[in-house]
Amino acid sequence: MQWAARAGTLAATALLAGALVAWAVVAPGYRGPDEPQHVSAVIDLALESAYPPPGTAPLDPGVRGSYPWFGFAGATDYSGIDVTVGALPNDAPSLNELRELSPEADAGLRNQITQHPPLYYLYLAGVVHLLSLADAPITTAVLVLRLASALLLLPIPWLIVVTAYRLRLSPSAAFIAAMIPAAWVQFVHIGAVVGNGTMLALTTSAAVALLIRVVTGDLTVRTSVGLGFALSAALLSKGFALPLLPLAVFAYLWRWRTDRARIWKPMLIGAAVSLIGCSWYVASFLRFGTLQPMSRSVEFEFSASALLEWIPRFLTALSSSMWMNLGWLETPPQPPILHLAVSATVGVLVILGTWAMRRLPGALVVLHGSWALPLLIFGYGSARSWLYAGTIRAAQGRYLQLAVIAVAVLIVASIQWSRWMVSAAPALCTVAIVFGVIFGIRHFWATPTLASVAGAWPGGTAAFVTAGALLVAGSAVGTFVALRIPTRAQEDAAEPASI
Repeated sequence: MQWAARAGTLAATALLAGALVAWAVVAPGYRGPDEPQHVSAVIDLALESAYPPPGTAPLDPGVRGSYPWFGFAGATDYSGIDVTVGALPNDAPSLNELRELSPEADAGLRNQITQHPPLYYLYLAGVVHLLSLADAPITTAVLVLRLASALLLLPIPWLIVVTAYRLRLSPSAAFIAAMIPAAWVQFVHIGAVVGNGTMLALTTSAAVALLIRVVTGDLTVRTSVGLGFALSAALLSKGFALPLLPLAVFAYLWRWRTDRARIWKPMLIGAAVSLIGCSWYVASFLRFGTLQPMSRSVEFEFSASALLEWIPRFLTALSSSMWMNLGWLETPPQPPILHLAVSATVGVLVILGTWAMRRLPGALVVLHGSWALPLLIFGYGSARSWLYAGTIRAAQGRYLQLAVIAVAVLIVASIQWSRWMVSAAPALCTVAIVFGVIFGIRHFWATPTLASVAGAWPGGTAAFVTAGALLVAGSAVGTFVALRIPTRAQEDAAEPASI
């Protein structure tokens, strides 16, 4: 198991890295959801040491002034975003040079992104300082920020593998589960632009992996301290991590039946460490009267009939944005039956996986809670918007990417993976990646060729070469492992810590 787990994880990580590097240049600058706002928050922290209340600060002038070098029309009018990018200007100025200008684009737009905790923006602000990105060409700066953001996702295949082994899934199931993030087009597309979802996905995945250890009997202080720090990091990434707190309490109390005397010390230590992350929400409540401040408050009247109308619209929009809806939700799959069929298939596999793991009810609560509770949070926000304005908002599948471990593990849990299925997985994953990249190039670029896309970025050719090398290496190593990895669960499988 040792060599298979390590080599298989390495292959899955290489495939994920290749996909992320490719997508970092495939998507034109600022064509990720709210990407200008995220970059502006980073710049404000890096150069001004500022993190103003949401909806009070304009976008950084350097960000707004850089729009022509990315072919970006602006974020104020969403209807102008879905355009193909043609020839771009050469000799991009530096961020500091652009900040001396007074661009008109998005001049009246206020940045609501600072409603979120600052950990992700502090991380990228550190990258700006470390690499002196304020003095680099803006195209270089944005590409480096994208790659630094994508770097946060690389531990996820390993976290999936250790969780699958902890749950006693077969080595082949763990191997295939680790491939799922790389093959998930929307996951790698969103993961390769500047956005706080990468930090959230990493920290929540780490927390879920540790919660699975706890709920299956690991009550060591080391695990509780690690869980406390993972919870704090997740809480300081985004409010969607708040449901992890009751899941953590549940995980320890679940051990009450068999380890009553042992749960209190690790639970209290983990709780004490997690107070680091909780402090942000306490401060927010004391300052704004709410756990997460919004740029504006809304009032609405409850209507059962309106909610019944909202439910199918919300679920359809959620499904549409889950798998391959690029940019600012510019490519909803058509006809809708395509994404609905994929969502239904995944749903059936998750149900079957739940049944296959029915002897681990505590673990199932953690896995399902990691996606269902955040869904309730942003579902409430979407319902409120519908009741207030009659519009569907906050129905984005990327919000569920924080539960990538649960999705991957539950999908593979019920299937008896034959040798040929396992052997085909690396090649199929590579095909999915290449298909997504080609689709992205054809959607975003007026001249849909690798040369055209590579020429739009400094080091664009090197990025594609690196991505190709990673995909070839990951597919080759993955196929080698797949031909030798055990296809059935083994009772004496090594603990995740030994991988």
